[in-house]
Amino acid sequence: MGTGIVPDTESIEAAARRYLKAFEERKLEECMQFFTEASAVDFMGHFRGLRDIEEWHKARFAADLKLIRLDRVEVQGSVVTLEGLATSARLRAWRMKSINGRVTATFDGPSIKLLSFGLRTDNASS
Repeated sequence: MGTGIVPDTESIEAAARRYLKAFEERKLEECMQFFTEASAVDFMGHFRGLRDIEEWHKARFAADLKLIRLDRVEVQGSVVTLEGLATSARLRAWRMKSINGRVTATFDGPSIKLLSFGLRTDNASS
């Protein structure tokens, strides 16, 4: 369970980058260390709790979801926003090579309380 303590900006950014690295390397156990039973993921549905979040990760790994370019990392308090270019097998099936995406991770201590994904419409990476 989270501690309610907000790590310093450097620590929270490092934690977000560690999670991203574990995700990119498809290391499920390492990814799951960032979540608790109270955590949630919002991406193609709402997933709450360790079992649902683990299944979400497995489905994203199977879909070959990956960040192919990281454009920006911003930390404000306990929230880390990562922006970049993402791809997946589903996108490629729709004849789209990639999309501009935004990942927002809200931390509670060392754990991710909420992980959400969205499209980035500012065209910053164009």
